[in-house]
Amino acid sequence: MSAPFAARMSSRTWFGVRFLCIVVALNAPSWLTAWIFQAPLAEERPLFNLDLLAAAALACVSTLAGGAALVLAWAADFIRLAAKNYHFMSALDFVDAARFVDMLNLQTFLSASVLGLALGFVTCVWLVLWLTRSSVRLVWPLMSLAALVAVFDVSNGSFHIFGLDKDSRVVNMNFAGSPGWNVWRSERQSLLAAGPLVPMRQPKAFQALQGWQATHPGRTSMLVLVESMGLPRDPALQVWLKERLATPRVTARWDIQMTDEEFVGATTSGELRTLCGLQGHYSRLDDTMASGCLPRRLASRGVTSIGIHGFGLRMFDRAEWWPKIGLTPWHWPAGGAPMQMNCNRAFPGVCDSALLEQAMKQAQTPGRFIYALTLDTHLPLDLRQTAPLPAALRSVCAASATPEQACQLVNKLGDLLALLESTLAASETTPFLVVVGDHMPPFGEVTNREAFIAHRVPMFVMTPR
Repeated sequence: MSAPFAARMSSRTWFGVRFLCIVVALNAPSWLTAWIFQAPLAEERPLFNLDLLAAAALACVSTLAGGAALVLAWAADFIRLAAKNYHFMSALDFVDAARFVDMLNLQTFLSASVLGLALGFVTCVWLVLWLTRSSVRLVWPLMSLAALVAVFDVSNGSFHIFGLDKDSRVVNMNFAGSPGWNVWRSERQSLLAAGPLVPMRQPKAFQALQGWQATHPGRTSMLVLVESMGLPRDPALQVWLKERLATPRVTARWDIQMTDEEFVGATTSGELRTLCGLQGHYSRLDDTMASGCLPRRLASRGVTSIGIHGFGLRMFDRAEWWPKIGLTPWHWPAGGAPMQMNCNRAFPGVCDSALLEQAMKQAQTPGRFIYALTLDTHLPLDLRQTAPLPAALRSVCAASATPEQACQLVNKLGDLLALLESTLAASETTPFLVVVGDHMPPFGEVTNREAFIAHRVPMFVMTPR
């Protein structure tokens, strides 16, 4: 073999290797996270990211512009997935929440897997930029691959851009996707995030509270909105949760019915659902919509409404919109009796035991509506200081093949319901009470996530006997 021919073969081989390495580096974060978290390769996880292929082609011409495009494309993908995972109504809604990040203990969110993913991401960026530097010849194969996988996606019926998706697919997979397009499209179509508030289809908690107050004017009622209390898929776990609240000493005074209701969105959406019967973003509240909220309605009947939360009321602007719907925010007294604090490491604040005690203390006065928003069961879980699971719960989780973290969360939810049970048992009064979840737990791993029924949360309606 002649030297010029060997040189040409070597050049072509290196060109092919570079092209292959670029494609793998571009999509490796998506492929690895899908594999690690067992996420389905459906529309959330396309096999090839068109935005990244276009950014890599740009990097062949300009390293600076291509690097910026790569970071933006990966950021769009991360923000879109994180927003969906944490039940935000849109990607921009999730981005807006970043202004409250100073209130969190960010160290809690760091783990070996998170740091490993961050290091892998930086490595992929560096590798792509190094391989594409001054390589204009790579533009054509990169854009050809993007066009090819897009054609495959159109043929499969899963190509969402330009409305080319179909009702059925040949293969249950997306060959190509554009997170940037999805973010733009979701912002245009998300009336829940950007449009006016609309009535919830069937706000059971709101209707239960409204109906009871209509027939018992001037009586005290309570709403406890429980953070991340999803509805376990296994019926035995549902029974286990109910038994933590429905003990003989409580059922002697309250009739307890367990049901469930639909949820849409994150915690603030749960508040609007239960307090106002509305769905949408709290920033869209105007005086007309707020007038239909339960606290405002009760105020016209002389009922005082108090809102209690263990976290800072600056979070999600509760100090501003709570009064708008008729809630008087409870401010924890400074320098008072010592309280148990920081039971949730990621969201440091007053523990739920003190929250429920204060809520029941306020409920001893007639003519009040008490709203309590819990905190301690917020993800991520701190499993390092977790006590062993109760034998009964461990047995139920084993029988239903419920994953460890999902079972640990059910245990924490059970502990909270047990705290509420002891608080109710010690109460001198017997108010009407609704206990309901805000949203299903935002687990990233599909096995833990699927231990809970999608779009439903449990609800306990406690009627005085």
